[in-house]
Amino acid sequence: MKTFFKIVLLLIGTSALLLLSNCKKTQLLTDNSAKLEFSLDTVLFDTVFTTIGSTTKYFKIYNNNSGKLIVSDIWLASGTQSQFRINVDGSPGVSFNEVEIEANDSLFVFVEVTVDPNNSNNPLVVEDSIMFLTNGNEQRVLLNAWGQDAYFHVKEIIVVDETWNNDKPHVIYNYCAVDSAITLTIPAGTKVHGHNSATLLVYKGSLLVNGSVGNPVEFSQDRTADFLLYPADSVAGQWRGIYFIEPLTSSIDYAEIKNAVIGIQIDTAGNGTTVNLNSVKIDNSLFAGILTQGANVAAVNCLFGNSAQYSAVISIGGSVNFDHCTFGNYWSSTRNSGLFAFSDYYESGSTIQYRPFTTATFTNSIIYGNNDNEFVIDTLARSLAGSAPVFNFANCLIKTDMTIANANFFSNCATNSDPLFVDPSVWDYHVPSNSPAVGQAFGSTSGNDLDGNGRFGNTIGCYEYQ
Repeated sequence: MKTFFKIVLLLIGTSALLLLSNCKKTQLLTDNSAKLEFSLDTVLFDTVFTTIGSTTKYFKIYNNNSGKLIVSDIWLASGTQSQFRINVDGSPGVSFNEVEIEANDSLFVFVEVTVDPNNSNNPLVVEDSIMFLTNGNEQRVLLNAWGQDAYFHVKEIIVVDETWNNDKPHVIYNYCAVDSAITLTIPAGTKVHGHNSATLLVYKGSLLVNGSVGNPVEFSQDRTADFLLYPADSVAGQWRGIYFIEPLTSSIDYAEIKNAVIGIQIDTAGNGTTVNLNSVKIDNSLFAGILTQGANVAAVNCLFGNSAQYSAVISIGGSVNFDHCTFGNYWSSTRNSGLFAFSDYYESGSTIQYRPFTTATFTNSIIYGNNDNEFVIDTLARSLAGSAPVFNFANCLIKTDMTIANANFFSNCATNSDPLFVDPSVWDYHVPSNSPAVGQAFGSTSGNDLDGNGRFGNTIGCYEYQ
């Protein structure tokens, strides 16, 4: 009898433990601090697709919380119009409701896409999102598919000298980095596309961009499908841009860079090294067309065009030489800064760091835009620096409200005479024959202009007059 009671008590105890365990397992979390986690934040299809569809890719949804979660809604953002197809935990569809995930459990989401690469109306990249709503938290996983074949560089570090082929586009996700002492060569006609925030990074290495007249290397965003309210090609800041850090001697010849945050950024020159820019066109930047910080730069026949803030920021030292360049900015919205900024110091807390230039020359160039003052020279006072600032502008046309009479810094420069750009709203910075820029060039290092035309009229800026 005692044995029987012992068995009953044991069964009761076991049942209680199981009950408690089940209660713990089924505890429902409703606080908005409990979120989902995902094995991927972007599902990327990087091959040629046809009307028969793509391979299937998948990711996992994780509930790494101590209780059960109910995902109120899962849906494709584009609904039935999406070119993607999804399957959540074995069920196909475009939307799902009340999906349960137990504590410390997961489920699979499978994704397919159909893109016809022969359809000329199809965007270069097809995008959508899978949306998740859990306890009021909205989360998403991005879907990206290419409608044509391309070379993909996803968090890639180039560790041996490399030359890219130009037979199909190159697409950068996150970053493509040229490592120390390595050279990346990009031949004429290559098209390079940066995904959102993507960077072509040159770290203590060398970049050789070998475009030619009529066959430039093109750098732009990867999106060609228009936004809801704006054409895709009109939106600045869709990728990060080209970023040099302590580069070896590099050159960019005949290239077009558009819709970046910063078209070209160059930080800290190496000993005796220079980044050479020849016939480079940068337009529609979110922060700056070019930003230099302690860099050695030689630029000729370059256009630093429209930007939400600066066409050019030339700062904190180095050796810079700009000849026959146009710095033009007619941004359609309000800009709170002049398009051209030059500075030889910066402030770190309460400390002033003085970084004088070795040389800083700007010749035969135009600095003009739609703000009242487009020219900001911010140099450290002589009483603090101990010497005069280093810069010189010669044969330039400048829009400014400052006096440029000091011959130590300005020679044969004109102010506030409209160069009569053809149509900067569509990035056309050519000038007509009656422009005040015509006949003002002297001592040019440029045999041809940005279009490859001869310098028959001694016109300042990147273009000879039309």
